[in-house]
Amino acid sequence: MDRPDQTLGVVLAAGGSTRMGEPKGLRELGGRPLLARQVEALQAVSDGVIVVLGARARAHRAVLPAGIQVVENPAWRETGPAESLLLALEGRAGGARAVVTPVDVPPAGRAELQRLLAAGPPAVLGWQGRPGHPVLVQVEETREVLRRGGLLRDALALARLVEAEGDAVLRNLNTPADWAAWVASSRP
Repeated sequence: MDRPDQTLGVVLAAGGSTRMGEPKGLRELGGRPLLARQVEALQAVSDGVIVVLGARARAHRAVLPAGIQVVENPAWRETGPAESLLLALEGRAGGARAVVTPVDVPPAGRAELQRLLAAGPPAVLGWQGRPGHPVLVQVEETREVLRRGGLLRDALALARLVEAEGDAVLRNLNTPADWAAWVASSRP
């Protein structure tokens, strides 16, 4: 049973990865899939992690650690991240907060995530004044915004920007070139 004071981690990984040409969450770095890295980062600062899957759900489940809650978005082809996030937040305790990240960004470091949590929701990790990922939201408020057809950015309209340790929070890993640039620029 969810508690109103808990912190949830949410990884959005339902998309088809058409620009990458293969599932983004299954791309490996140092022998570990990106999805597993995202989950491990959120496990370190949350009371539980929820992963929303769609395309290639079975293959993604196979790389998840034990105890991870999976929610499937059966309409992943026709919907986007907002609908996947709503699926993850449905039925959760209203007072809870959630650290939300798409699978296709570099995982945030523990210190960055702790600063995000300390800021309180709504908040977003950013770099030099530009918002990135992950974000911290209040579950009930965000759920209501999404139920009304709003987007995550609508729930973040008044978000505090929490400065990250580098520009990785701004990267989107959508294509093989994006992936190669990230790998070349960092030691993830």
